[in-house]
Amino acid sequence: MLSHIGHASGAAEAMTQVTAFSILALTVSLALRRPRIFSLQIGHAPAAVLGAALCLVTGIVPPHLAWRTVEFLAVPLATIVSLMVITLVAERAGVFQYMAHRIARAAAGSAPRLFTLIFCAGAATGSVFTNDAAVLIFTPVVFGLIEQTKERDWTLSNKLPFYFAVLYVSNVVGLFVISNPINIIVSRYFHVSFLEYARWMVLPALVSIVTSYVGLRLAFRRDLPRTYKQPEPLVVGSRQRRNMLLCAAVLVPTLVAFFSEEWTDVPTWIVAAVAAGVLLALHATVFRGRTGDVVAGVGWDVLIFVVGIFIVAEGIRHVGLTVYLADLLEAISGDSVLGLTTATGLTAGAVSAVMNNHPTAGAMALTIADMPLEGLTERAVVLSALIGGDLGPKMLPTGSLAALMWFRILRDKGVHVSYWRYVRIGVPVTLAAIVLSVLTLNAELWLYGWLFP
Repeated sequence: MLSHIGHASGAAEAMTQVTAFSILALTVSLALRRPRIFSLQIGHAPAAVLGAALCLVTGIVPPHLAWRTVEFLAVPLATIVSLMVITLVAERAGVFQYMAHRIARAAAGSAPRLFTLIFCAGAATGSVFTNDAAVLIFTPVVFGLIEQTKERDWTLSNKLPFYFAVLYVSNVVGLFVISNPINIIVSRYFHVSFLEYARWMVLPALVSIVTSYVGLRLAFRRDLPRTYKQPEPLVVGSRQRRNMLLCAAVLVPTLVAFFSEEWTDVPTWIVAAVAAGVLLALHATVFRGRTGDVVAGVGWDVLIFVVGIFIVAEGIRHVGLTVYLADLLEAISGDSVLGLTTATGLTAGAVSAVMNNHPTAGAMALTIADMPLEGLTERAVVLSALIGGDLGPKMLPTGSLAALMWFRILRDKGVHVSYWRYVRIGVPVTLAAIVLSVLTLNAELWLYGWLFP
């Protein structure tokens, strides 16, 4: 009799786990495929809401657990909204258009140099303004720049290197916590401050940037043209110049305040919110813009998607599937920190490429939290997971919202990028970047342990 009860209990547990994983698979597939049902198109936000609702209805996630997830996400999402507002106001002040024109003038007619400067400028932009916002704004800016400066004999293949440069700098290891929404969320979960994150991740980030740059140069060595038409000098009016200077006057102290968190005890989200409020007020008064346009431009659908997908990820943890993932990582690692960090980075990267880095970040964070780790070892594993989550999306088009937005923006402008070409470039470059970045992180840990035994 007891054996029958045990079998029934095991079968029920297995069925619950299958249900949880099925809900995750359904949510991610709907978010990526965006099917149309009658006149309604199911995008990533409705898909995540549906997934969260199914978790609640089936009892996989109890209501109190869902509410706790929403409470936890409130601060990271406030940070992301603030950063989006900052980005949108800077874009309306003409900062990005001016930057693109200055790049085109500085490259002095050399297309390889133009590619390099776009890549570097994109990396800097993505580090400060978050990757999703950078892609959303910088992609059309670079598209317009290339259309303005292209030679008559240029084909689509000659333009693609510049478009890929914008995407790839949005999916490198974030220099700062604010460089990627998943960094903000996971860092808050494990109480990693802005300065602590930067202390460990600047070098791995630079390694990922260099690796991605070299990989793209090799991939497009036959397509990158030699010259381009230099644009005419840009006449900047006194009003636009004033607006850009005011933006800079807010952004510079904001970055300083981010780095000063450990001394001032003013958290990142408050600094970002104050900066967003100041810029929004300047936009409404001095810039004479419409506040509603900025608010409408915030990616509210992305925020809804994040909340919904983290509730689904919590469901996976609640039914014990993250325990299996933790056991897998420990089995692959071979009981070494280097093995564990490498396995974590590659696993996070591969899963991010297949089912998007947002649900992966949630699942990996919950998995690491359930592992018996502490101190620097836990930090190393958390940061390795972020390395994989930041870089992994470059392997497949489904990897990140930034990549999906990049495809959509280019498609709306008549540019159709081959998925096969995307994958053929993305897989080797990404794997190399993940391994080299994780090795760099481990080298830092070894050096730290040697200096401070």
